Amino acid sequence: MIFQCNELVEADWQRLSLIRIRALVESGQWFSGDLAKEQARGEADWRRVLSQALWLVFTESSRDVALMSVERAEPIRGTDCWMASCWVEPDLRGRGITRRMIEELDRICRREGWRTQGLGVWPNNDVAIRAYQRVGFEKVGEPAPSRSKPGQLYQMMQRTLPA
Repeated sequence: MIFQCNELVEADWQRLSLIRIRALVESGQWFSGDLAKEQARGEADWRRVLSQALWLVFTESSRDVALMSVERAEPIRGTDCWMASCWVEPDLRGRGITRRMIEELDRICRREGWRTQGLGVWPNNDVAIRAYQRVGFEKVGEPAPSRSKPGQLYQMMQRTLPA
């Protein structure tokens, strides 16, 4: 399968809204986002979301099938960038799209001069942890409290950009 990557711009706010809502409906337990709050967002809110991070949508046969965001990491993270909001349509999981997403992450990191990549995953999301490990991410430390979901822990994972 060939997965095309599209970097979204503010004018793509409806496209982001649709795939993000699909992700939350299908896999909401794995995100820190709140479905009701995100469904209530208007155009201005979605445009603001798009301006705060780089959002990538992956397509297969002209259909949006995966999502990922990347941004400069906060100093507290100890990484150069932070990948978040990763979601792949269930029927396409295990078909190479995660590797394709990481290729795009690497491309962005080279463009931005970032070497250390980070992400957070719920510790009980074994499927995602294994997928991230297959593409070179490693667990860092013990699970820590989530700022976005009080009472929830997250597992930090890191990867160094290959030479």
